[in-house]
Amino acid sequence: MFQYYALFLAACLGGSLNSVWLYKKYQQSAGTELSSDVVYLVINGVVSALVSAGVIVFTGRKLEFTWFSLAIAAAIVISSAVNVIGTLKAYEKGQIATVNIVNTVGTIILSCLWGVTVLGETLTASRTVAIALMLAATFLITFTGDKKSSKGMILIYVLVVIGGSLVSILNKQHQVETNFATVDTLSFSFLAASVRTVIFGIAAVVMRLKKGKGALKIPGRSALFASASSFVSGSCYILTLFTAIYLPIVVTSPLSTGLSIIVSALFPWIFYREKLNVRQIAGVALSIAGALWFLLF
Repeated sequence: MFQYYALFLAACLGGSLNSVWLYKKYQQSAGTELSSDVVYLVINGVVSALVSAGVIVFTGRKLEFTWFSLAIAAAIVISSAVNVIGTLKAYEKGQIATVNIVNTVGTIILSCLWGVTVLGETLTASRTVAIALMLAATFLITFTGDKKSSKGMILIYVLVVIGGSLVSILNKQHQVETNFATVDTLSFSFLAASVRTVIFGIAAVVMRLKKGKGALKIPGRSALFASASSFVSGSCYILTLFTAIYLPIVVTSPLSTGLSIIVSALFPWIFYREKLNVRQIAGVALSIAGALWFLLF
């Protein structure tokens, strides 16, 4: 079981670094217009599909297909798009640490509720206390005291959390599904990436027809950041899907939170010299305490 946790933690670390660095770099260089988000999602679909296809060819596996897996992949793509677009928009209006911590903590709460109520996974009293600490931390970090800012950000935070939670829940649901024929991890990853490419490729064509040739232009530097981000996220997604077969969501979701919070708070300070106020620092500390409580008790 240790090897699955090691792979899962590697995926969490890669995903967190991607969120606080490559995502932000793309947003800084390409802007926050909807067209920039669409370009990112197209590049993400193409690169992620190539990563999955490369692993399939390298391991000598066959590409599998079922309509049920395709439907789940489409739902994940839409949920992921909501999360990505919301995150990039939140970066424009708020701090990286705040956005990512709210995202991770909110996702863990909804994912754990799904694991307990639908999948029948066990959530002990101690773990419930840990989640309560993380929920309290979410309010401390989100509501910074600036009422105007808080009201303006709340809808974006809700979209980010719901999108991220649905991705986590649907990934797990597909991996444990027994009533419908499903595909393996690599094929599912390829399906999701292909659906993302098609959906947002069509969106890109429509935007270009409506707004002209220059609507989807981004600097070459932005394309490099988008490609690097997509390679990292595609690789981490494969690892997350694989480990979801063996690890319960009521453990993996909180476990990812602890690492994500540390990275989300530390790296924005290192790369961008972002500062958190006293209330936000207290929220970060409470989040870490909740994650440690979850792991140790």
